[in-house]
Amino acid sequence: MTAVLMGALLAFLIFAWDKASGLGAEERREIGILKAIGWETSDVILMRFWEGMVVSLSSFLAGLLLAYVHVFFTSAILFEPVLKGWAVLYPRFNPVPFVDASQVAALFFLTVLPYTISTLIPSWRSATVDPDSVMRT
Repeated sequence: MTAVLMGALLAFLIFAWDKASGLGAEERREIGILKAIGWETSDVILMRFWEGMVVSLSSFLAGLLLAYVHVFFTSAILFEPVLKGWAVLYPRFNPVPFVDASQVAALFFLTVLPYTISTLIPSWRSATVDPDSVMRT
């Protein structure tokens, strides 16, 4: 379980780092075009903020829903052998549906907010560059 958790955390960190390290040429060109047609830097940053928020929030809610279905409707069929161990006679495994709001909030603040913030920094850097120079590259 720890190895799976570390793998998931590493994948999230790599994804967030890739997003925060910079925008691709196509995204920079898109921002340059928006700036050229009259968008302000704050408009571009706000648009990228909402784009990042929609992506991260929808994936968070989809993951939460899929996890709920996996644990409470299929009795955690993927994790069942790990949780039960190597016993020959398995006891019945029927988890009781319960969702702790503080745990959901902690997951939200540890996943959605860092991803959304990591989309703002490269957007700000690209939005402050001259649109003509961005569209030429």
